[in-house]
Amino acid sequence: MMLAAELRRFCRHRVNLWVLAAFAVVVTLGALASGLAATEHRRAVVAQQERWAAEVAATRVALLLEGLSDIPADGAKRAMTAFSLGRHDDAVAHLPAREGLALSVRQFDRLSPELRVSVESRHSDARKNDVLTNPLLDGMGALDFATLIALLLPLALIGLIFGLVHEDREQGIWRLVCVQSGKVGALVLIGLAIRAASVAAIVAAGSVLVFALDSGSSLHALFTWLAVVLAYTLCWTAWLAACLLLPVSSGTSTLAMLGLWLMLTFAVPGVLASVADRQSPMPSRLDAIFQMREAQQQAEVDMDALVAEWYRQHPEAAEVASRPHTWPMTFVPRFLAQDRQVRPLMRQFDAARARQVDMLESHAWLSPPLAMLLAADRLAGIDAPRYLRYVDAVNAFEDEWRGFLVPRIMAYRGLDAADLDRLPVFGLAEDDTVRWPPSLWGMLAVALAGWAIFGVGRRALGRP
Repeated sequence: MMLAAELRRFCRHRVNLWVLAAFAVVVTLGALASGLAATEHRRAVVAQQERWAAEVAATRVALLLEGLSDIPADGAKRAMTAFSLGRHDDAVAHLPAREGLALSVRQFDRLSPELRVSVESRHSDARKNDVLTNPLLDGMGALDFATLIALLLPLALIGLIFGLVHEDREQGIWRLVCVQSGKVGALVLIGLAIRAASVAAIVAAGSVLVFALDSGSSLHALFTWLAVVLAYTLCWTAWLAACLLLPVSSGTSTLAMLGLWLMLTFAVPGVLASVADRQSPMPSRLDAIFQMREAQQQAEVDMDALVAEWYRQHPEAAEVASRPHTWPMTFVPRFLAQDRQVRPLMRQFDAARARQVDMLESHAWLSPPLAMLLAADRLAGIDAPRYLRYVDAVNAFEDEWRGFLVPRIMAYRGLDAADLDRLPVFGLAEDDTVRWPPSLWGMLAVALAGWAIFGVGRRALGRP
């Protein structure tokens, strides 16, 4: 009886319907954009892998034709073929996306989920060219589906909840409502449940849409994300319900709710990020550039000595050690020596970021929006600790890649068709099963705290 009456009251308030309609439109558009972007990302990965397979196949055909020719093989030409394959633009190690990619697909693309392996140095001489972007928009971050929900779900709840008690008080009918219901706390809880369920249902429908559009999604990832959405909704509903206990006007109550949203969405994450940066500061980018340039210069100065040293360490190539060498044989040892200094330097940035995110996750319960975004990053597979493991795996794979190709280049031996079947293949050894994000439990704890405050102070709702 009370539920039906409160539901009719909710539906007859046109502002509530307008808020839900606007929220539904934005969520649907965000789901369409993110779901299609995720599918496009997966297609681009497959297309790149197909290009690489085609390049290997073309090289195989060229080597077979060369083997059938009566002309003696040119060692320098064969070495150049191996060098070209070893530095090809499509020789890429991909970070495999998880089933929740659509939640943070733009963040996934922004953090370079593909690294080109090369016999050159990918950190300097083998950098890929990026498109021009707006630095202001880059600083604001990517508006993924998870970011959209984290920002707008609380605002939709505020638009529906702010007048639940205070508006009736100002109209002078709250006393009558209290007398008729007899259970004011239950009445308010029913009103909150209707509003929270309406918002959560829209987000759930948008989530189903975004996962349906992502060709690599799974039901397990969807259910995990829906659990995060439910915890997030409960958390915000609890703390907005606590704001209803304030003995203020509806306008002041709205300002209090908006202030809470601003504090938890922007202020608290900013403070946490500042603390994390102090505990695990990022290395100086200026120093890193200086050290990289110094390593490049030193390797260039020592280029002849590095070539001679490589041949001394590889006696199997002694028959060509004394011949005059040209590019690329003179450059490959230089790249190897340069990377021995540059690679640990660049890894420091990913390691510092991983430590900062670990700290943020342990304190994410202080900011539900931050907790939701960290959970989305884990479901997408772009969280900082996993990215650091990916960088380490790429470094190990690049060592294997160079160990296979560099001796064939430096010995002027090149590749044959059988060697192409033994090319190293990248793989990230880990358990990619979708797990419950750690930040989920923090959101549930914050929600329980908010409901406890509401339960203790619910008597204030009977105030006329």
